[in-house]
Amino acid sequence: MKIIIVNGFPGSGKDTFVDFCLDYLGPYGKNISTVDFIKYIAKECGWNGEKTPKDRKFLSDLKDLLSEWNDVPWKKVIKEIDMFAFMMSQYDMPTDNCIVFIHSREPEEIERFEKELGAISVLIRRNSVEFSQQSNHADNEVLNHRYNYIIDNNKGLEELKNKAEEFCKNLGINI
Repeated sequence: MKIIIVNGFPGSGKDTFVDFCLDYLGPYGKNISTVDFIKYIAKECGWNGEKTPKDRKFLSDLKDLLSEWNDVPWKKVIKEIDMFAFMMSQYDMPTDNCIVFIHSREPEEIERFEKELGAISVLIRRNSVEFSQQSNHADNEVLNHRYNYIIDNNKGLEELKNKAEEFCKNLGINI
């Protein structure tokens, strides 16, 4: 199983890139975000799902607090990976062709995924969103990591789709 960390500025096309990869991979792909559980807790606190600068800062701060308190976001992601591997084994599906995509912003967390799980990091870049003011440290630190791959997303959806399929194939995934 390959672990891919996906990052980029808000609006860069991270979700679209991963969706194209998942279209190619079918059941051999899984998409996880380190803020999925944070969003669940935020909704329980009254967050309405918007991603205004104020909301993005709230989510970032909440993630920081839960990470510092008991490493909650990390533990939730590891549990999701383990559940995916278990599901694949239940259906006798080889995990060699599996990719788990993890959305993560913070450079320290990305480095941890690389060191502890052998993850590969990918930065999705789109010129039109990179120079806008960010509302929280996580979004501000996107470029503070040396990524294994950089995917340029400046030429439209069809080009991004082709890059997603090529990316999966370059990882040795042939479905």
